[in-house]
Amino acid sequence: MSDPLTPAELTAWRSVLLAADVLRFRVSAEIRPRTGLSPAEHSVLIHLDEAPDRRMGQRHLADELFWSKSRLSRQLTRMQARGLVNRTSDGAAPGVQVTLTDAGLEVIRAAAPVHADAVRRHLIDAASADELAAIVRLADRLLGDASRREG
Repeated sequence: MSDPLTPAELTAWRSVLLAADVLRFRVSAEIRPRTGLSPAEHSVLIHLDEAPDRRMGQRHLADELFWSKSRLSRQLTRMQARGLVNRTSDGAAPGVQVTLTDAGLEVIRAAAPVHADAVRRHLIDAASADELAAIVRLADRLLGDASRREG
């Protein structure tokens, strides 16, 4: 069994969790009233908007979001009912394919400037260039795929 976290380790861990939660909360609090999107809907739509042909396999989308298949399935059912996404199983690609609809594209595009302003105000403007670069380096190392970012 490992030793318990030291006070400094525990502080670092809690700080990361708190910062992520606060940033998500603050950004969502600005997006929801202006677009009607929940944080979960916004995450799904961003991933689909960035995907080739705005389409992605449901299993791959779950992996990208770090969500269980059942959580994503329930979320997509709600989003499909709102006309934001479509799910198909056409045989051209394995499994269920999730596609961004025109309505979904419209709402994610409407959310983009709100999202950008909120991220700038709550993260970018609060950190130095060195701190932002350190966040990116740490995230790349934690994800084990430094090649996923350009530049």
